Amino acid sequence: MAHIVDIFLQNMGCSHDRGYGLVFFNYCELAFTLLFTVSTYPTIADPTENLSIRLYGVLCLLIEVHIFAFIAARIYHQSQRRDMHQRSQGVEIPENYRRKIAIMIKHHFIISNVFVAVSLLYTISLDWVRIGDPFTFPFIDVLPIKTTNVTVYVCKYIVYTLPVYFAHLETCFLNVTFMYSAGVVKRHFQILDEQVEEAIVNEDEQKLKIAIKHHQQVLKYFEDMKTVYEKPILLTIEFCGLYVGLTSCFVIQVIQGFIHQIILGLCIVSSMACLMTIIMYCIYASNMYDLHNGILNALFEHRSCYSRNKSFKRLILIMMMRATIPLEFKAGSIFTINLNLLVKILKFAYTVFNVLLSSINHQFKETAI
Repeated sequence: MAHIVDIFLQNMGCSHDRGYGLVFFNYCELAFTLLFTVSTYPTIADPTENLSIRLYGVLCLLIEVHIFAFIAARIYHQSQRRDMHQRSQGVEIPENYRRKIAIMIKHHFIISNVFVAVSLLYTISLDWVRIGDPFTFPFIDVLPIKTTNVTVYVCKYIVYTLPVYFAHLETCFLNVTFMYSAGVVKRHFQILDEQVEEAIVNEDEQKLKIAIKHHQQVLKYFEDMKTVYEKPILLTIEFCGLYVGLTSCFVIQVIQGFIHQIILGLCIVSSMACLMTIIMYCIYASNMYDLHNGILNALFEHRSCYSRNKSFKRLILIMMMRATIPLEFKAGSIFTINLNLLVKILKFAYTVFNVLLSSINHQFKETAI
């Protein structure tokens, strides 16, 4: 039986055996996202609209723009991603990576259904809420059909679930393919480390040549990985920072009673999800750096085994020179994805949290006076 990870990657077009059905789905998804993006703007620009609705529209617009960029990037890099997946077929990623990827897929499947169900539960559980009221749909109500008819409400509800599922599908695809590619690189480096150690201990020039060639192939795969993922990860980091800032602002607005609590809840959940995604990127990238550095460490540890054979020493020097070039995964040539970036982001989040607490305390003091 095929693993859930393999099924997901195959259905999302990473293999070459997907036909016109996937192409049709891609462009339909792109068209729907663009339609919702354009349709949301008039609600935001309408000065007569309720503040909560306009802010809800801002959140929906940001999400749709973010997802539109993800879809465009996925379609643009589709051939390159298929080539990467094809080259990784002979390599089995570590089992713990496969388990974590499966958890990621299940998480997005569950959380998307939770988001879809929130507005329905909100409509059912509160007696004062009527069908068609704000926040009774999973997306801001941008269609010009205003009615309290149950059948029409159900049809609109189904239509408004599409942006939610598209958003989680694209986010899941980005996270899963990044984790899978990182797992491929990790497995390659593990194999390479064994090849280098065996070649040095046995003074086998042929095996060392194979290791050098293998190392070059891994670096090429890593460069392709950077090309595919740098810009989407940069968008994710920017999106996370924007959402953290919005969440901070909305807490004050909710306390003052200016906006609806549902908006704050959506912001908090989205901010936490974005933060966890960035943590995943930083940890997985740092693991790749450490494994690559481990190859250089292995060369130095076995320096006592170096023979007097000049050609063998020359091969070792070539391998050492290539291994000394550090791996560097940058998000849009701006942020280097590593644990230092994670520390900076966590410090930023902590600073925002402290400022938020100070503002809330100040607000409570003014209310008490």
